Amino acid sequence: MVQAEGCIRRRLAALVLALVLLLSCAPAALASDLSVDAGFYLKQSRGGTCTLTSAAMMLRRRAYLDGLDDWVDVTENNLRSTAWSGGLVHSFTYNSMRVGYATLPSGLEAKTQQLISLLEAHPEGIVLYDRTQPHAVLLTDYTDGVFYCADPAGNIGVGRVPITSSLVSIARASCYWYIVEDTNSLSAAVQTNQLQIEGMVYPLNIHLGSGMSLKGLARSTEGAVLTDVEVAILDVMDQVVQSAQAQLDGTQSSWSFCEVDNQILFGQLPEGSYTFMVAAEDSAGQTLYFVNDFTVSSASASSGVYWSAQDGSQPIPEPEQPAESVETEQAPDFWDMLEEWFFG
Repeated sequence: MVQAEGCIRRRLAALVLALVLLLSCAPAALASDLSVDAGFYLKQSRGGTCTLTSAAMMLRRRAYLDGLDDWVDVTENNLRSTAWSGGLVHSFTYNSMRVGYATLPSGLEAKTQQLISLLEAHPEGIVLYDRTQPHAVLLTDYTDGVFYCADPAGNIGVGRVPITSSLVSIARASCYWYIVEDTNSLSAAVQTNQLQIEGMVYPLNIHLGSGMSLKGLARSTEGAVLTDVEVAILDVMDQVVQSAQAQLDGTQSSWSFCEVDNQILFGQLPEGSYTFMVAAEDSAGQTLYFVNDFTVSSASASSGVYWSAQDGSQPIPEPEQPAESVETEQAPDFWDMLEEWFFG
């Protein structure tokens, strides 16, 4: 157990380093092209569609950067059939632009840094959601120490405004949507030939004693083989309570999580809050991490499907469900956990 815990912590140390590099190296290409409003910004047509309208503005700006003449056709109504199901769905594709969803860390400093990095990598902006309102805006840029946004609410000024003039705040924001892949652009955000996790089912709320089965594949970068895949569960005190490591023969380009299903026994966990973690590496030097908080309780069980994402530089989406819902209590913040481990 001590050896397994050491491996997991080494993976987390690498993750911290990857995130530090991300903050300093993320591209800010083409952001100046959006400095003048060419008609990007919209107001929601009715109550409850702030996420949909904000997504439409984000896709408009991306299509404009891609040089598409029909960017003006991206509207709330045109997007509805693709992206709406009682709320903005967590993953959808519109005109070759794939949108995903991810959550933010709870600490204000970590949250601020992640948003700055996201805006540098996504000059089209991201849809930022504040569950306490509930309301969403298009977060457009971070300029001279100020976050700017376009708020779809009718009682907020038209166009790009400081986020302090909107109905949401950075401190309260908890999640966001962003363009994961854009095949209209030569600089698509995600490469399909890199280390990936495909179709992995991960826990959100496990019914006490019921358990769940691990599913999905880890797939190496094209032309490479997997060198390590590890799975672990940490308790609320950040202690590894279960762990498993893939038995690889040095030739495998893919590995199924079901091979360690008998070692990760969710049904044996006492009631409480936990963190589910996966770390993978391949011979091309690529690394991938997945971290998700979950609970074991007498409430109904649920799970989510994690689609492919590359390394710690791509945020992790959560399962599809209506966006405008009450946020459940989460386990201790992962960033606080890292600070305690490595700096405390």
